[in-house]
Amino acid sequence: MSDLITLLAKQEITELHYKYAQAIDKQDWDLFQSIVDKKIVVDYSKWGMGGPITMTNTEYAELVQYLFSTESLFTQHYMTNPILHVIDETNAKGEVYVFARHYRNNKIMSLNAYYSCEYKNTNSGWVFTSIEMIPRWDEGEDVVNFFQIPDTDPTQKTYLFVTATPIMKYHDALERYVKGVIPMLIKAGGSQPKIIKQDKSVAGHTDTFMSMIVEFNGVEARKAAEAVFESDEYKMIIPDRDRAFSKMNIAFYSDMPQV
Repeated sequence: MSDLITLLAKQEITELHYKYAQAIDKQDWDLFQSIVDKKIVVDYSKWGMGGPITMTNTEYAELVQYLFSTESLFTQHYMTNPILHVIDETNAKGEVYVFARHYRNNKIMSLNAYYSCEYKNTNSGWVFTSIEMIPRWDEGEDVVNFFQIPDTDPTQKTYLFVTATPIMKYHDALERYVKGVIPMLIKAGGSQPKIIKQDKSVAGHTDTFMSMIVEFNGVEARKAAEAVFESDEYKMIIPDRDRAFSKMNIAFYSDMPQV
């Protein structure tokens, strides 16, 4: 890899941190989301917010928006002292200092910290793939007055939410699929599934007929639930699933942070 390519990569990654700061200060969450990879490892554990967690770029943008949603809060972030190592044309890592000033109701809190990050070069340019914030010290007013801090003792509940429209003439495939998947979910630690149907739309509309909700408690149960859909046993019933439903969405949800 040439020195010129390395230099250009370092410049773009440096500007990536400037965009990170600008997005927060301008409350531009579309910009914030655009500079993060589709999946990112986020670690605020040294700031008292639990261990590292893998999030989507949407989830991460929503988390940061939540943190900085305190009424009458204004911020100014300065990113300096970038030390970047470009591994190859696709991967890089580095550390950058951050000095952040937070102003609210004539009170100021300043934070001195640095970010330890990893980056990836995509078709849209360099993006963050991991961010760890290491605080050094803060000064001024109590930090609690400036941020919406998520609940540090979350419920660790996961909800599997399925929406679907069955094709009744393929009832045999529907029955085989349901009889196949439900025992897998219960074996993984799920609750007895609750199956409901839509009666009426009050606002908006949905194009699915029925829903199923299964609750899982704890991190290990979530991992087991996600593993169900990667298992060979589940793959065997996918043809029945695809035949039995005209539309289907399968998604995992968790509790929103509490103030």
